[in-house]
Amino acid sequence: MLHPATTATLSPKEIVSRIESLAGPSYEKGRVDHGDAVVAVTPDAWPKLFEALRTDSELSFEQLIDITAVHWPLDDGREFELVWQFRSLSKNLYARVTTRLADGTGVNSATQTFASANYLEREVYDLFGIDFQGHPNLKRILLPQEYEGHPLRKEYPVEGPNFPEDAHRNDLFGELDPDDFWSAIDRAAEE
Repeated sequence: MLHPATTATLSPKEIVSRIESLAGPSYEKGRVDHGDAVVAVTPDAWPKLFEALRTDSELSFEQLIDITAVHWPLDDGREFELVWQFRSLSKNLYARVTTRLADGTGVNSATQTFASANYLEREVYDLFGIDFQGHPNLKRILLPQEYEGHPLRKEYPVEGPNFPEDAHRNDLFGELDPDDFWSAIDRAAEE
């Protein structure tokens, strides 16, 4: 049975230091940001680091609470920053671990170590197009399977891939009331 700690067993600086020792040469940098440990590692740190974070006696990160990504399209060769957020209830610890990836590359899946990674990785794949190697069922989770593109990439059009071009132009010139536009679309769909 898991017994939650009432106070943190390590300071954020100590967490950074411990993750640095676990990551070894894959460690890039670490810092404390608003009281949270934040560590950057190279993509080759995974999947060994997933297991180490979970089983290490000082950290015991039992939970992978979130995975997300940030798209930096102008940072050539490092366009995506993947962010994993870990929580230890037994030690009352929190850490964020990041990795930078080139567009079109992937990273190892955390599903073998953390069950929560199943849906979290599918969401990142769906919205950013990042491949998680070894994922048991990597397919879209929020959008239809036939949907084109990945809407959280910064080059993705704000209006969506199939937004009518003439409506966009008319909106730019203030010639179209948005309510009139969508009511016309709704009427066409009913016919």
